[in-house]
Formats: sequence, structure tokens, C-alpha cells
Amino acid sequence: MSLSNTSSSESSSSDDDLPLSALKKSTIPPSSATSRRRSVTSYKEPSDNEGEESEENEFQSEDKLEEDSGSGSDEDSDEEDDKPIATLKSPVKAKTKAKPKKKTTATKKKATKTKTKKKKLSPSNSFSSSTTCALQTASSELYAKSKKGKLISELLFRWWYAISWPDASIIDTVPKNCDKFDGFPGVFVVTKGDEVGKIIDKRDQSTSPCFRNMALKSSEELKELLLKAIEEQRKMLIEHEGEGTQTEQDLKGLEKWASKVNAKTADKEAEKVLKAANIKLS
Repeated sequence: MSLSNTSSSESSSSDDDLPLSALKKSTIPPSSATSRRRSVTSYKEPSDNEGEESEENEFQSEDKLEEDSGSGSDEDSDEEDDKPIATLKSPVKAKTKAKPKKKTTATKKKATKTKTKKKKLSPSNSFSSSTTCALQTASSELYAKSKKGKLISELLFRWWYAISWPDASIIDTVPKNCDKFDGFPGVFVVTKGDEVGKIIDKRDQSTSPCFRNMALKSSEELKELLLKAIEEQRKMLIEHEGEGTQTEQDLKGLEKWASKVNAKTADKEAEKVLKAANIKLS
């Protein structure tokens, strides 16, 4: 028993690469078990000759069966025992590198972007010089580039303080089957008959306070009308809000500017601006 233990301890300290058959050789063979059984039977007290012979025959048959089964299993497992332990470990699957994705969609998007850019740069979708010239108007040119344009715009902000329009006689005369249009003196709406809802405008458009009519006036007349409108507005402001308001200070600054405008120089300047833009007032 001591020899078998020492052999098993020596075999356990060996590497994993040793075959299983080398490890199994160090263990107790099945024949030792049979020798034990035989040794045990030899110590029994002697009995009749027939009994002893039958018992020995039984033990011998059992030993043969065990040896046959042990030899069969050993022969089957010899091939597997000869393999090293390291080979019995489950193999690690090698990691496959992921294939790079094709960038077909990105190239398509880039192509579409370039197409859209080309469309934007095409002359059919961009404004030409002739188109920008067509968008220029007399009001935009005079308002931005001349003193006369500023006189006109500031007067149109407060024209009712200096100009009486429409004529009072038109306001009081109401046409047949019509009523006054509230908020628009001189305008009426049909309320009876076949044309209910029709708008009738009796105001004189040739004298209306619009840009065209104001632009046809001289800068001197515009200057006088603007100064008159500023004065009347300031009076109404002080009456309702008192003196010293910010609006009153703004009106004083505008009045100072308008009083210094040279009317003749302003007219010449306006003519040059309209001529450069190829615009004629009619």
C-alpha cells in the first residue's frame, strides 16, 4: 500500500502534457483486488472438500469476469489515455475580424450634395444683375440715398397733422343704399340692393398722401409740410402727456434737421439717384 501511494504522489506532480495512460499506470491495478479476495478466502477454516472447491471456483469465475471487463475497458481507453491533457482542453475559437462596411451610402449622399450645390450656382436659380435692377423702386432708392426721400418718409409718418384729406364735402355726402365705412372717411359700403357689400371710394387719389404724390412735390414744399406736421404733433403731445417726454425730444431733433435741409440741393440729389437707377417718376 505504501508503494502505491508514493507512486500516485509522484505522478500528480508531473505536467499536464503527460498522457492519461501514464497517470493510470501508477494507480492500483484491478488484479490486486482479486489477490486480496483470494488471500481473504485462504484464511477461512477448512470445511468439506466439496464446499472449498465450489467456493474457489466461484471466486475464480468472479475474478475472470472482473479481469475481462477491466481489460476490455482498458483497451478501449488506451487510445484516449495516450493523448496529452493539454489537447483535451476545448479549443478557443479564433476571433474573426469584422469586415469593414462599404461606404456606398456616404458616397451617394456626397454626390447628391454636389448636385444641389451646382443647382444653386446655376444662373437659372440665381438673381442676375438685370433682375436686381428690376427690383429697385423709386421709394427704395430715394429713402436710402437722398435727403428728399427722408423728408417724404418723415412726412408720411404724420401727414394728418399738416394735410387735410379727403375733402370734407365728400365725407358728408353719403351715396344711395350705402353706409359710411368706419375709420375710412370718404369710403362707403353698399348695404341694400343687388350690390350688397360693394365698397365705394369717393376720395380723390390725385391728392392722397402717398409716396408718388409726395415725390412729385418739391423739396421746399415737403420741408414746409414736415415742419408744420412736427409743430402740430408736439402741441398734441404736450396736451396729452405733458412736457419733457422722449417723443418730444425726438421731435425737436427732427425739426432741427429739417430746418437745415437745403431744398435745391436735395432736389438735385434726388434727380441723380433716380437717374442712376434708371427710374422716372410719372
